[in-house]
Amino acid sequence: TAEVDLTSAQGMFTGVGATLQTLGASVPGGVVTNLPDPSNTATFNTVSYDAIPLDQATSDMLNGAFLAYNGGLAAAAAFGLITADEAAARTVVWAAGSDNPILMQDEYLTDLSALGLPPLRQTTAEDKVNLFAAPFLGTTPDPSNPMGIIGITIPANDFAILSSDEIATLQSQLATANGAIAGLVPSGWALFDLHGLYNEIATTGVFEDDFNMTGDLVFGGFFGLDGYFPTSRGYALIAKRMMEAIDATYGSNLSDAGLDIGDYPTNFPDGI
Repeated sequence: TAEVDLTSAQGMFTGVGATLQTLGASVPGGVVTNLPDPSNTATFNTVSYDAIPLDQATSDMLNGAFLAYNGGLAAAAAFGLITADEAAARTVVWAAGSDNPILMQDEYLTDLSALGLPPLRQTTAEDKVNLFAAPFLGTTPDPSNPMGIIGITIPANDFAILSSDEIATLQSQLATANGAIAGLVPSGWALFDLHGLYNEIATTGVFEDDFNMTGDLVFGGFFGLDGYFPTSRGYALIAKRMMEAIDATYGSNLSDAGLDIGDYPTNFPDGI
């Protein structure tokens, strides 16, 4: 049997559809969950896009270093190779203060490599920084080049930043996938909206059993230290909401078990 490419929309429909069809034919009832949005996790909502501090002398020096790049963008716009809006979005400007954005690569920008201009811009509030990239931002990988600073003169790579275009693509694909999952749920089975729960955690927070669960790293209670996987209490919240979905579909009384998410800790070992 040929392998199914689950990274493609058609492959996902085929793989998930076949699995649910097989389960639906052999199991009288069950619950299916849809897919949460990874960009709503603490992994991508902890590190600010504009947390680079610079003094006046350094910002002046950096602005001088990017004069040629910014001038090239202006020339490209003048010749119609890019729009004025793209030129403005790509223009790199530094200022004295603690709120400078991060220099990043962006594969969605117009290719100007023929002019010797790399696909660079600074992050905006619509981009999200990977928690695991934070230790590398502001570091100098080459000790002999003290001005080679990641996120300032060396652009952060694709791993470090989830760009606004990548987020839009991700959410579009998620909407398609979750729509397909909803349509593939076997007749009579329950559908649990895990995607909606993650959105709620990330936006308003969820109050349950005297606990306010938010998407904040560690202190929000829902996500663990990696910012991606839930804590024991987070999983307990998911289980409780899933039981409610089952009860709503089957008229069962799983929720009467009285699950209290407070019985599941969010504690971490000493020293962390």
